[in-house]
Amino acid sequence: MKNALPPDPASDNTNIKLILSDGVVRIYHRPIYVSEVLLEFPKHSVCRSDSFYIGQKIPPLSDQDLLQLGHKYFLLPTPFFHSVLSFVTIASFFSSSNSNNKNRFINNAAACHCPFDLQRTPSGCLRIRVSDEFISQLLEQGNNPKPLPPQQTPSLPLGKICTTPQLAKDYTQLVRTRRWKPKLETIKETQKKRVSSFGLKKAIPFQSTPIRSAYPLPHLRSIHFAYKHKIRIKSRS
Repeated sequence: MKNALPPDPASDNTNIKLILSDGVVRIYHRPIYVSEVLLEFPKHSVCRSDSFYIGQKIPPLSDQDLLQLGHKYFLLPTPFFHSVLSFVTIASFFSSSNSNNKNRFINNAAACHCPFDLQRTPSGCLRIRVSDEFISQLLEQGNNPKPLPPQQTPSLPLGKICTTPQLAKDYTQLVRTRRWKPKLETIKETQKKRVSSFGLKKAIPFQSTPIRSAYPLPHLRSIHFAYKHKIRIKSRS
């Protein structure tokens, strides 16, 4: 069968744990089909607890799959399975814009023994799996929030988790704890210019200065009349 996997060593082999999106854990003591679960939750899907991989879509179980004893499953809204899983999508789904919820999400990641597991596929590629313990803590904290101690700044091993620049960028946005502060620039005051009602600058009135001549005025008049007599007008014949 599709979901025939070895039992989870941390869970009881005599029951099935189904963790709902609100953090409530349901216990089944017999195998149950997914279709029976979805009758009560029509807009949800069921997935295995070990199917959360960064950069991949979460594969939901079909209606005909049988939940087996000794395993843990998650019941999440169907839209959560439509997009590729990333650090940002995890943060946006399990926490809101409230700063307390965001800090709680970060502290859960730091408190978890191993929130992310770096695995190597048979082909040699690396992939990051989000642990079911971490997902369980997020869902439980969303249902029963607890106050956080002030100024708690957890740190996670960035280099061991993010192997690409895009993963590092998303991871930084997820666990960033530095508070944003606006960058204030110095405003320089400038002298205001007078502007007319038409939006044009008013011209500064020209102040003429008297021209002082080196020659006395009677002498200038004599020169003027002297040149006037030398001008002759020739008439056309």
